[in-house]
Amino acid sequence: MINSVFFDELYKQFAWFDSVFTPVVRNCSSEFFFDGFEYKLASISTNMNVLSQNETFFVTKVKINSKNDVYIRISQDAINVILDKVLGKNNRRFDLTEVTELEARIITAFNDFLYETLAPNFTIEPHRRYTEILHLTYFVKSEISDSAAKFIISVPREILLPQELESKEMRFDDSYFSDSLVEVNFLLGKTTFPVADIKKLDVGDIVVFEDSNSSEMTLICNNIVQKFEIKPNIKIIEPYEAGEGDSMDNNDKNTNLWDSIQVDMTAEFDKVKVTLGELKSIEEGLIVDLCSVYDNKVSLKVGSKTVAIGELVIINDRFGVRIEKVNDSSTPAVNNSESSESSVVDETSENSKTDDFDYSDFEVENQE
Repeated sequence: MINSVFFDELYKQFAWFDSVFTPVVRNCSSEFFFDGFEYKLASISTNMNVLSQNETFFVTKVKINSKNDVYIRISQDAINVILDKVLGKNNRRFDLTEVTELEARIITAFNDFLYETLAPNFTIEPHRRYTEILHLTYFVKSEISDSAAKFIISVPREILLPQELESKEMRFDDSYFSDSLVEVNFLLGKTTFPVADIKKLDVGDIVVFEDSNSSEMTLICNNIVQKFEIKPNIKIIEPYEAGEGDSMDNNDKNTNLWDSIQVDMTAEFDKVKVTLGELKSIEEGLIVDLCSVYDNKVSLKVGSKTVAIGELVIINDRFGVRIEKVNDSSTPAVNNSESSESSVVDETSENSKTDDFDYSDFEVENQE
């Protein structure tokens, strides 16, 4: 498990480590060897296994008190990069399994020199045992090398006094971006229908969402789901008198078990572009005027399937949708050679909408 608090802390301290340690590493290399080496701090980590996996290192251990050590690990590839620059490229590649005593002394001397130069940045207590180790991973590359190689400085975290990166003063306030557009979804409401009624949806029908409220919508943007208040648009209010009846005929008996199953249907705008200023108002809990949104088409969905598309209306303080198009799942895409025959079948079958309904279009959840 990653400790996100500690990870964030290291992230903020990265600039301090880079500004304090990297110049020291670069100067030590230039003084001990030659100029021409480039060093990049790649990571700060507490996990050594990931950093050293499948690599061979020459390790120098420097005792800092009676109970702790600092380790400087130079990979075999990094030593080759250094030797190629210092001695010139040759056919003999450095191999840690065949290292000579002279080579070992040179590498150890450089590591000791590097530690002595870094030591003023450490605060060490003589007899304290330190338990948490930080690994600073560098990549070294020379001007004549085609690749970079790794070396690692491992020090107890407690002997360091890093400074965290301070947040810079913001150059812009939110109002600067108030006219910028972002894509969101607006969920209008949800209602429950028997499958039989969904099968009979037709152009001109009005579906009213009983749990909706014409003064409220739900914003969906990435992982954000938030309800907010709106100013109802009086232009889309639909006159409705009690006793007019539903647009669907509920007197027909269901012919099978599946027709009686209740499924959830939702109404939502397709992706809509709104300004960040409007989103800011939503975040602050203000009542928002979304008149520009009402002209967009509304999708009626069962699960992830869009069954119909229409325009938004308001009936008795509830959102409704007047259907303009029904997505007929019984008419799949066909080849051109078959399209003529298929169209004849659709026109001559009076009950095609009902009989050809495909239950597999919907994943029906158990209703409690």
